[in-house]
Amino acid sequence: MIEWRLVNSASGFKCGFAALLGRTNVGKSTLLNALVGTKIAIVTPKPQTTRDTFHGIVTRPEGQIVFVDTPGIFKTQPSRLVQNLHHKVRDALEGIDIVVHVVDPTRSIGPEDQRVNGMVSPIAKPKILVLNKSDLPERYFRDAWIERGANYASVVELSALTGKNVGLVIDAILCHLPVGPAQYPDGQVTNVTNEFWIAELVREKLYLRTSQEVPYTASVQVEQVEDRKERSGKPLLYIKAAILTTDDRHQRMLIGQGGKKIKEIGSAARKELEVAMNRKIFLDLDVLVDEQWTERLR
Repeated sequence: MIEWRLVNSASGFKCGFAALLGRTNVGKSTLLNALVGTKIAIVTPKPQTTRDTFHGIVTRPEGQIVFVDTPGIFKTQPSRLVQNLHHKVRDALEGIDIVVHVVDPTRSIGPEDQRVNGMVSPIAKPKILVLNKSDLPERYFRDAWIERGANYASVVELSALTGKNVGLVIDAILCHLPVGPAQYPDGQVTNVTNEFWIAELVREKLYLRTSQEVPYTASVQVEQVEDRKERSGKPLLYIKAAILTTDDRHQRMLIGQGGKKIKEIGSAARKELEVAMNRKIFLDLDVLVDEQWTERLR
C-alpha cells in the first residue's frame, strides 16, 4: 500500500494508455515483452498469433505506461476469425493516449501497411513510429519509413529481439502522456490471469509444432488449475486444458499418430510452465472439436 500511494502522489506523475499497432509479424509482442521486462505475450513466426488485447504495464518514477497489445493487421481471405481480430484492433484504439506504430523495414510497404496507416492517420493523438529489427542488416525499406517520420511525434529505431534502444520508446511515450494517477499498483506488469497466460503458452507451442494450416483453426481453453500432491507427497500443480479445433481432420492432426503431436505440444508447454512458475506441473491436454469457438472471440 505504501508503494501504491507513492506512485499516485508524485508531483507531475503521468499515466496513460499506449496502443501497439502494426501489420502481422512486425514484432509487436516481442517488443511488448522487452518493454515490460518479462514474457507476457506469446511469440511465433506465424501470423494471427496475437488474438486478444491485454495490458503490459511499465512503471517509472515519473509515470506509468499501460501498453495495449493488439492483433496484427493482415490481408487475407475474409473469415469470422479475421473479422473478429480486426474488430479487436479498432476497439483497442478507443480511449488510448498515444499510438505506437511498429513497422518492419526489412519488408516492402504493402497493402497491410497501408491498412494500418489508414487506421493510424485519423487518430488525433500523439503517434510514435518504431522501426523494429535494427539488428538485421538488410533493412532495405528503412529510408521509405524515415521519410514518413514527419507525420509522427517521434521516430525510434530499435531491436525488440536484442533490447537495443527499447528504453527510448518509454522515454518518448512519457513525454506525451497526460498527468494523472497510476492505473495499476507499482510492480504489476500485466492484467492477464494465470489461466489466460497458461492457455496462451500452450497455444504458442501448438503454433510452433504444427503445419501452416492447423493453428488458425485452433484455440486453447484452460478448464482447471488445482494444487495437488504427487504420490511422494511433493506439491504439484495440476492443469487441465483443452485445445479446441473446428473439424475432425484437424483434431486428428493435432493428436498425431499414437498421440505423438499432442505429447510434443504438452511437453514443450509443461517445461516452460515449470521454469516460469518454479514448480512441478502436470499438464493434462485434450483435443476437442468445437466449430463455434471463433464466434466467442469478441
